[in-house]
Amino acid sequence: MVTDTSGTGYRRALGDIAKGKISPVYLLYGEEEYLVAEALEEITAAIMPEADRELNLFVMSGGPDELERLSATLVLPPLLAGRKLVVVHDTHLFHSKQTAGALVRTMREQLEKNPARAVAAFLTFLDMTGWKLEDLQDDGWRTISGEAWNRLIGRDEKDDRETWLPRLVALSMDQGGNGRAIRGGREEYLAELLRSRIPPENHLILVAEAVDRRKKMFRFISEQGVVLHFPKVRTEQRQKERLMNQARKMLASCGKTLAGEAWETLGRKTGFQLRESIQAVEKLIVFVGDRKRISAEDVEAVVGKSREDSVFALVAAMTERNLAGSLRVFQDLLLQGVSPLMILGMISRELRNLLHAKLLLQSGGLSGYRFDMDYGEFQRKIQPVLKGLSLQGGGKEAGFVSQHPFAVYQSLKNSGRFTHERLINHLDHLVRVDILMKSTGQDERLLMERFLIGVCSGQ
Repeated sequence: MVTDTSGTGYRRALGDIAKGKISPVYLLYGEEEYLVAEALEEITAAIMPEADRELNLFVMSGGPDELERLSATLVLPPLLAGRKLVVVHDTHLFHSKQTAGALVRTMREQLEKNPARAVAAFLTFLDMTGWKLEDLQDDGWRTISGEAWNRLIGRDEKDDRETWLPRLVALSMDQGGNGRAIRGGREEYLAELLRSRIPPENHLILVAEAVDRRKKMFRFISEQGVVLHFPKVRTEQRQKERLMNQARKMLASCGKTLAGEAWETLGRKTGFQLRESIQAVEKLIVFVGDRKRISAEDVEAVVGKSREDSVFALVAAMTERNLAGSLRVFQDLLLQGVSPLMILGMISRELRNLLHAKLLLQSGGLSGYRFDMDYGEFQRKIQPVLKGLSLQGGGKEAGFVSQHPFAVYQSLKNSGRFTHERLINHLDHLVRVDILMKSTGQDERLLMERFLIGVCSGQ
């Protein structure tokens, strides 16, 4: 059973499960990650009670050796009486040269966030293309021409291989290039397992972003199981409808509504992209506290702060001397189109806000403040005090407290993670980096990476 974007097949699948008619295998795929994740959660909950999941729910990630791991798990009966459920995230069973572009996106996006996932995608990619890992090391990857690359994955306007492919090759070599390839014969073996050789109480859910519908395994699941497709909506009207349906469910569960003009403001800021919009709605629910209605002004105040959120995550990782985390967030900001010089300025501003917050707390002017208070309590108890300080003016913290209350709340809440001396040292270091960027012509990205390495190594 293959569904379209109407969701009819999805609702029918849940209805069948409720009646006790459970398929041996489900495939959930598509670019709408939020809807795929929601469907996985609902189907898992429908098949298996939460009390049974500790011993009867098995979750694994896809990769070149996925078939071997999956087959070994599927043939074993449940540890407890009842059903056994095996979930495979990011399955590679349906990849082929047809989906090479999706694999390349995974490699790019996951190299910093989840290196193991990026390596797994790369090894599957190599198996599909016939390229040898050892031939690509020591700049061997440069022998792949742009024409050959585009012929394989489609027109790659970005083609920034030099920024990520050498690192991915090195990581894969460090891990020994482990993982046996997915082969057609092994797919047929899995189909035979699902058809007749696994215990009847065992069930499988496969999750993917992209699939080659010509693969034998896809045809088998279409005939013997349930395939649910969640494609990205291409028209703005359909995007609006899907967003409003999902957001209203989330808002209703919290007893809140979004004003009419707030919908348009939200769409303008997020492009009606489902994942980004739902994340924004989650922030808005926290932001308004006890208020039931979310206004356009609330959306203006909160949404579009992703860069600032990333910058604080970067500062937090620096303070913890977490180099991998610092470089990962730095890379995310670059991918958002933020220049290294702009990142430096944003970090400096955030550090100054944290320093002002720490000075304000140390002055005793906010005696009723607690680090664990939520935003609603902050608005009731602390905001009036801050407003009085802002009216007085003249002090170092006057400019700080006159910022939007939510920004002040975040800075006060997070200032406890830093010492006064550490904040001053970070600011001094950034001044030196700023001078080098503006006077020497050195690579700005490299200077920022050296700054992060120096901070995280304690130099």
